[in-house]
Amino acid sequence: MIEVKHRLKKTGIFRLSVLVLLIGGLSACSSTSQPTRSIFTLPLKDTLNYRSLLNASDSTVHYLSSFDLTKIAYRKIFPQHMGSAKALCVFIHGTSAQSKLYLPLADTLKKHNIATVLIDLRGHGLSGGETGKTHGLGALARDLRLVLNSLKRQHPELPIILGGHSLGAGLCLKYLEYFRDMNINYVKPDGLLFMAGGFLRMPDCNPQELARLDSISKSGTFATISPLKLAAFLPGGLLGYQFKAIHVQLPTQFLLVKEALQNKELTTDYSLQFFLSAFPTEPSLTYRLIKMPVLLLAGKDDELIPTCHAIYSYKKLKSTKKNLYVFHSTNHINIIWNSAGIIANWITQTY
Repeated sequence: MIEVKHRLKKTGIFRLSVLVLLIGGLSACSSTSQPTRSIFTLPLKDTLNYRSLLNASDSTVHYLSSFDLTKIAYRKIFPQHMGSAKALCVFIHGTSAQSKLYLPLADTLKKHNIATVLIDLRGHGLSGGETGKTHGLGALARDLRLVLNSLKRQHPELPIILGGHSLGAGLCLKYLEYFRDMNINYVKPDGLLFMAGGFLRMPDCNPQELARLDSISKSGTFATISPLKLAAFLPGGLLGYQFKAIHVQLPTQFLLVKEALQNKELTTDYSLQFFLSAFPTEPSLTYRLIKMPVLLLAGKDDELIPTCHAIYSYKKLKSTKKNLYVFHSTNHINIIWNSAGIIANWITQTY
């Protein structure tokens, strides 16, 4: 628990707690322990996509043992002839999800001769580890370093684009921040891809967008928080315990979601430590240090994150190669499929 104590002294428990409540949509939480309706919905087309993906084969899965011997699973979706590959995109899934839900993105990139690796975070999908918990506040960044180092050794000639969706985008920033001041060998990505996450918070957002999100939050919530378990975060963390205080509210009115939860294909319960391990403590500083090409993607109908954050983040980036796309009729989930063509074109034109 040395790492936990060091981080608490460095940043302060209050600052870290506020960070998680504000970044990645946890500000849209309810403090009640009673079941609450989710802010997310699944249109018929998206439901069909999800069902086929959850039934997808696991034949392309590979594994690496992380620093604590936890098995980290990842999927390789490569062009038939790797000699023609333009780049390698390493992509991280969002909260509650797993890598196979992003196979359509990887298939699109494959058609454009772009290799893709989809990672299962520890405790998700086919990776090992207890669901919703981490082994230290740097665990996810260290897992990611393991995968990137391995891929760079195998494909030193390819530029690596590190990307993520929602929480996964936050972890991209966390990775850069965590190893920034360490004298340790790690792969610095050649590009970044932030999809529906990884954005800075705009101080004064568009009132119309805030009103839209407020309307959504009145009929549902992103997650519920257990006040008792949240209060136990500090004493429990110092003693080595993690309490799953955060319950992500998925749209269980859909049979597909119920079945996925029963089959343990989706994750809903998280400790505060997990979210602290996924998000940077100083995102503004990390943004100022980004020099590589960056692609930001946001949905106009995102139920969780207003597009003003994406626009604000784009303006704050110091990179000379940066692009922002805001998709109409696109929400927090189906941006995964709606943005695939844009991502492929951006990578092709940039690298």
